[in-house]
Amino acid sequence: MVRPKPGRLRDAATYARALTAADAPREDARLVDFDVIFLRNNPSAGAAEGDPFNPALDFGRRLKQLGVLVVNDPDGLSRAGSKMYLAGFPVEIRPKTLVTRSVERVRAFLRELDGPAIIKPLAGFGGQNVFYVARGQSANLQQIVSTVRRAGYVIAQEYLPAVAKGDKRVLLLGGAPLRVGSTVAAYKRMRPKDDIRNNMHVGGSRKPTDFSDAEQRICDLLRPRLVADGLYFVGVDLAGDKILEINVFAPGGVANINALYDIDVGTAVIRDLERKVELRGVYREPIPPHVFMRA
Repeated sequence: MVRPKPGRLRDAATYARALTAADAPREDARLVDFDVIFLRNNPSAGAAEGDPFNPALDFGRRLKQLGVLVVNDPDGLSRAGSKMYLAGFPVEIRPKTLVTRSVERVRAFLRELDGPAIIKPLAGFGGQNVFYVARGQSANLQQIVSTVRRAGYVIAQEYLPAVAKGDKRVLLLGGAPLRVGSTVAAYKRMRPKDDIRNNMHVGGSRKPTDFSDAEQRICDLLRPRLVADGLYFVGVDLAGDKILEINVFAPGGVANINALYDIDVGTAVIRDLERKVELRGVYREPIPPHVFMRA
């Protein structure tokens, strides 16, 4: 464990430099002694070698068994780590989707859809290998599917016109939109002119956004499943009245939201976690003998 040297640290950048300094104090720590552990691991760990085992999840399970609050729950991450997790939510809030490895099934899906589509890997992240297919397009379809399925299964999904105007990243805490005061922790991601993706790392831009009743309803429909699976802190991507993705390993967007609205999302999350830890402590207290009633 690394701690900054004693002294006043002006801001987050100073704190980060103090943590990464060569002479920063380092000491061993037992993670089981912590109240909360965040899992911030690569969801595709081991995939490049064909190994589905993710050591961070197993590590998180062991900590959970020892009473540590693990965020997000490792068993929930196992269930939600695939884009197929969306199939468990109401059809009305999901784009029409096919998961397959068959080129012919993709062709049949596109004919039935009779509109533009997106083809991407089931296990992908960060906007990698995402292709736009126009209505009626047949050229290069074989090559597109072959490229995408190198990583496993392929998702063919209806293209939502609303995406052209940007999608919204919304942070959920305990299944509900995270609010700091009256501000919802959300922002709009706008694509660059020469790309179909709204991801920031490909040149997308960020903008403040409103938060509609329709988007609140989507979050309300997501909440019971997220809470049941222990997915406490996640980021959801919305376009129009549909959900595109649920980001459960690394919600992303905290720094962008802080900068856009001059708020502190991190403090809101930590305060809520402190409350959860306090409540867990209350429920763990043994029940005094005098509480029991005799028949």
